[in-house]
Amino acid sequence: MAKTKAKVGVVGYGIIGKRVADAVAAQSDMKLVGVADIISDVRLRIAQERNYPIYCSVPDFEPGMREAGYEIVGYLEDMIKEIDIVVDCTPTGVPRQNLPLYRVGNVKVIVQGGEKHDLTNRSFSTFGNYARHLGVDMTRLVSCNTTALTRIVATVTQEYGVSDVFVALARRASDPSRTNRGPINAIAPVLGVSHHGPDLLTVMPQLKDKVYSLAIAGSWTLSHVHMLKVTLDTTPSKEEVVKLFKGTPRILIEPGKQGLYDSAQLVEYFRDLGRPRYDRPEVFIWQETLSMDGRSNLYLIYDVHMESIPIPENVDAIRAMLEMETDVMKCVEQTDKALNIYKKGAYSGSLYGGSVVKKESKALV
Repeated sequence: MAKTKAKVGVVGYGIIGKRVADAVAAQSDMKLVGVADIISDVRLRIAQERNYPIYCSVPDFEPGMREAGYEIVGYLEDMIKEIDIVVDCTPTGVPRQNLPLYRVGNVKVIVQGGEKHDLTNRSFSTFGNYARHLGVDMTRLVSCNTTALTRIVATVTQEYGVSDVFVALARRASDPSRTNRGPINAIAPVLGVSHHGPDLLTVMPQLKDKVYSLAIAGSWTLSHVHMLKVTLDTTPSKEEVVKLFKGTPRILIEPGKQGLYDSAQLVEYFRDLGRPRYDRPEVFIWQETLSMDGRSNLYLIYDVHMESIPIPENVDAIRAMLEMETDVMKCVEQTDKALNIYKKGAYSGSLYGGSVVKKESKALV
């Protein structure tokens, strides 16, 4: 049965969890019941200052959390009793340990892209497979890089059709706050196909045998950069593709020569815009890198802010799983307005018009 006001719990108040909590709290049709964790350091101070109820995930950690000055309103089991859906943002491997609790509590479950697809046997990305998640009980959000890749590939798939995708990823070695993991004084290649191509297929299986990905990790922390080649079924002009992306939610395309010529300048610009944590959930395409050749190949380079890009998709997944909104673009518009990433004119028209339930497309199914 569809919910009009979703009761949501967030487990893990780290890089993704704190952002998901803020995003849920910003939605008019959702209630953040609380956040659950085991930490006792200053990170939880933010949750307390925002009046988010704090639950202890493991009872053994409660004394330390209380000693640090945090008011603990209950344990994870108590929070589960109060919610419709849990968003588990804990480190890789922990969601698998938490699943028995969630099953006993009969709540719907979202885990993050660090988990394997086989944990849930479903993976979600809004532009790739929103409609196939209406009413499901459990899913996994694809990784930050796959979220970005899906947005781009799903958009051109629907508009032009796609026969081949090749993506090369230059990945940051570590998130900025994880100083114990980098930077590294090296370039580290993924030895073989990276997981991003196979991950894309979990949400867009119609691209089977059409996708290949390679990746390296290097000595920076601000973001990831993708170099993408997509062979289209038709041959639009460069101007038509630019117009397509300009009219698509959660995708930004701007000339780098205006001052956004590298990832550091992107960070500075979004700081100046006043974005919380200088977050940028949108994919950013450097317009000068976009080109078409006579063989229907589209080329472009884009930037991915790994800490914030999957946050809107987490919110969308909640609405889909609780059947709060069947029309993907109405959902996207509602999420984007609440997160202050609204893009005027991008939520209607021929590209994503109509309900995904009544009208399936090549990509948004």
